[in-house]
Amino acid sequence: MIFSVALVLGCVEPQPQTLTLPSISDRNREVRKAMLGFNEAQFKKECAAIDEVLLGIDLQVDTLAGNVRLVVDTNHRSGGLEGWNASPGQRVVWDWQAFSLDGQALAQGRDEFEVERGSVPQAFHEAAKHLGHKAKAEVWSPSISAFGVRGIPGQILPYSPVRLKVLQTRSAQDTSWIGGMHRGDCSEKVWLETALMSTVDQDDVMQLDQGVWCMVHREWEQSLEDGMSVLLKIHTATMTGSFERETQMEWSMGTPNQLVEALERALSAKPRSRRLTVWSISDCAFGTDGSPEIGIPSRTPLRFDVEILPFQELILSKNN
Repeated sequence: MIFSVALVLGCVEPQPQTLTLPSISDRNREVRKAMLGFNEAQFKKECAAIDEVLLGIDLQVDTLAGNVRLVVDTNHRSGGLEGWNASPGQRVVWDWQAFSLDGQALAQGRDEFEVERGSVPQAFHEAAKHLGHKAKAEVWSPSISAFGVRGIPGQILPYSPVRLKVLQTRSAQDTSWIGGMHRGDCSEKVWLETALMSTVDQDDVMQLDQGVWCMVHREWEQSLEDGMSVLLKIHTATMTGSFERETQMEWSMGTPNQLVEALERALSAKPRSRRLTVWSISDCAFGTDGSPEIGIPSRTPLRFDVEILPFQELILSKNN
């Protein structure tokens, strides 16, 4: 009897037990916790490496948000916008080079962005707010505020602290700058010079005077002499494209007070010109009041595209 009971008990099928697995939310929580721990350790390691490099620098080092470090080149001129530093929402252009902390060149680029809004590394935004127009600086940044977990494929490895050499300029597309220029709060010349630097090859442009630049596209074989009758075809436009006008006029070369000052200067300085472009501040064009009746606002730099055709050349071309 005892044997049969034992046999029966030994043959009892074991009952299934419930296996308790962590929930998805628990797993995500653990992953986040591990990542936070890793990032904190990585951040401290990178900051310590930056601090070690900066120990050998005998310059003022400013610490910004995210432990971004900034050294401004105080010997570099402000480019005519004294007292201006970029504010949130304003547009700036960064020409930058990135280096490893031991000085190895990694990457370079040119970015135009709105401060605190553009899709560039956070270190760019933090440093931009402390820099002016044509400001030079060096920026040291932990990877989290620089190129982060992705880096730049083929150039900057993930989780790489970097040193950046930076030249910041205010963007000529910054609407607050354009508005201030129209109100007379800031220099047209500085704005126009900045606009030209971003749109035209500087090797081809000549500054004729304060506020007037020109570029010759085609020339005649000989200079056009004073008194020679020419036909001028002039395309006038604002730099922002808000106004355009085509005009033609007969002009005797060298005759004063018939053209805006900028065109007189350009044609006098470049007497062989057949086609040229002239850029001018309002003082040398239609004046600081502009010409509202034809759509030119006050204090507005202009672009003139000019073709110069001697009448004798026109007669010859018709006869042929």
